[in-house]
Amino acid sequence: MDIKYLSDDKGKITGVFIPIAEWERLQKQYNISEKAPADSGAQLQQSLAEALKKVKPE
Repeated sequence: MDIKYLSDDKGKITGVFIPIAEWERLQKQYNISEKAPADSGAQLQQSLAEALKKVKPE
């Protein structure tokens, strides 16, 4: 997996970038829905789904 780490100007890791093919594989493997309900306790899942929408062409 080709993971890239994002960091701020102080070197603190603030995020990760994974290729879309890896994201799609993870979605299938962990049954991650792009339309996760906000109150499901899956805040991370919701954030990832929103990020995916930004990178997928419509």
